[in-house]
Amino acid sequence: MPSNVRYHPLFDYDVREAARWYDQRSMGLGDAFVAIVRQSTANVIADPERFARSTSGCRYVRLPRFAYVLLFDVIDDELLMLGVLHTARSIEKWRERLAEI
Repeated sequence: MPSNVRYHPLFDYDVREAARWYDQRSMGLGDAFVAIVRQSTANVIADPERFARSTSGCRYVRLPRFAYVLLFDVIDDELLMLGVLHTARSIEKWRERLAEI
């Protein structure tokens, strides 16, 4: 298990924007999205190596109930939480975030 967890500066923005979008469709759905992101984040922190790698090399976990993945990577002893991405978007775009950290 990594000893340090670091979040990309836009990680919270990703979550807030998706939650806002879901709340516009159905009140309370945004809160459900945030709860699933929190649970998935806890699962990643507990055992990041169990999750698959994307073609870009980052790891990801699909969020249950929502069409999103949580992107992250492990470098040395650090867990980098990169963002939350809608599955209709290309994971390749998120390589830039890895380069920014």
